[in-house]
Amino acid sequence: MRVTSSVALKEWAVLCARLGAGEQSVLVRKGGIREPRVTVGEAPTFTPEHRGFWLLPTYFHAREPGRDRDLAPAARALLPQVLADAPPPGRLRLQLWAEIDLAVEVGDLAHLDALADVHGLGAACVADRFAYRRPGLWVLLLRTYRARQAIELPDLAEYAGCHSWVDLAEVVAGDVDPVLSDQEHDERRAALRSALER
Repeated sequence: MRVTSSVALKEWAVLCARLGAGEQSVLVRKGGIREPRVTVGEAPTFTPEHRGFWLLPTYFHAREPGRDRDLAPAARALLPQVLADAPPPGRLRLQLWAEIDLAVEVGDLAHLDALADVHGLGAACVADRFAYRRPGLWVLLLRTYRARQAIELPDLAEYAGCHSWVDLAEVVAGDVDPVLSDQEHDERRAALRSALER
């Protein structure tokens, strides 16, 4: 499949690695301090405003001392290898395309407890994000695709900062293949729906 876009979603590189390996299909998002505000004075919030986008792996938080505790043990175990494979300073590497198959804003922390094994974050991190400013988190089910050839771009200053969506300076095109089969993805969608309905 050929995809073309100048939009990217920033996410921890270790979670991108898990998405690319088929180890997870779910992300939970709150939004960074530089997210746009819907109204003046309102807390910044993430919104799933794009259906398809490149995943932009970030390494900043992973390199901060103690921040690895924000990850679940399975994701934390991958961290040394992910950091070792990082692109050189000043460069970005895009390898994954994602499409949002399901987006649900969850307002009950107990519903998120049922997803503890599927999103790669630690329980304390999820609870902190949930409670930040306005209770709630977005749960995203992604269909992830791997580019047949990695795409390297310059890392520009405007990409930095605590915000989710990035408008890349150029349109990026690539040929991608799904990480999971249709059947595997359908099974994960059904399991997520069931967990959220409990």
